[in-house]
Amino acid sequence: MNENLLDLILEISKKQEILNKYIKETTNEILKDFSFSEMHCIAQIQKLENPNVTKLSEVLNITRGGISKIIKRLISKGVLEIYTSEFNQKEIYYKLTEYGQIVNKEHEKIHEVLCNKDLEFIQSIDKDKLQIIKEFLTDYNNYLENKLS
Repeated sequence: MNENLLDLILEISKKQEILNKYIKETTNEILKDFSFSEMHCIAQIQKLENPNVTKLSEVLNITRGGISKIIKRLISKGVLEIYTSEFNQKEIYYKLTEYGQIVNKEHEKIHEVLCNKDLEFIQSIDKDKLQIIKEFLTDYNNYLENKLS
């Protein structure tokens, strides 16, 4: 039973990867030039106040070196601009260009469509069953969190 559950979790993870590849291949033409990491970085730059490498690294759980590489690619693609604070000229921050805002909006549209489809499926599940699933996923998430610590 336990091995079957682990196999199922692995199978779900693999299907999620396949779905992500499919989404990438069939998505809006604008987004085809961007990796998932780049799109999520763009989204966080839009959300965060004064986003910098450290904040993005913490939120996205990517090393600062990894974020720096993503930032360089996004600047070269014309999605980001650099700015500094008038109070601290050494601290570098990032903001989306007009093109970056367009890319972010397209990314948000995809998330909205996918979330709505997932929500339809979740709403079709019996409430008692859903509660058990929620408890299991919460416990498993906490287990993984502890494992990462």
